[in-house]
Amino acid sequence: MVTKGQQTINVTVLRFSPVEGKGERYVTYEVPFVPGWSVTNVLNYINENLDGGLSHYVSCRRGICGDCSVRVNGIPKLACMEIVTGDITLEPLSKERVIKDLVCLHKE
Repeated sequence: MVTKGQQTINVTVLRFSPVEGKGERYVTYEVPFVPGWSVTNVLNYINENLDGGLSHYVSCRRGICGDCSVRVNGIPKLACMEIVTGDITLEPLSKERVIKDLVCLHKE
């Protein structure tokens, strides 16, 4: 959890759950800033400490498989390789193929 005086960043995530019938909405989380953390580390922190219902994909953690691809500030990136340096907005790679939140159907 964020402690008093600790530097934080705002992570805004486009949430969407078609199965639950919840429309698109942006949710902002205050997360501790930890130098060297990747987007995956930030998403794991949110999932473990702030919102256990946030869906995102984690696989190889080495930038090989590409399954963790998301849009970071509008640019496609691998969440496991992208280092966070400040406030960010995260969106699914393809809004048309969203299963839930940041998880997309990659192949048909």
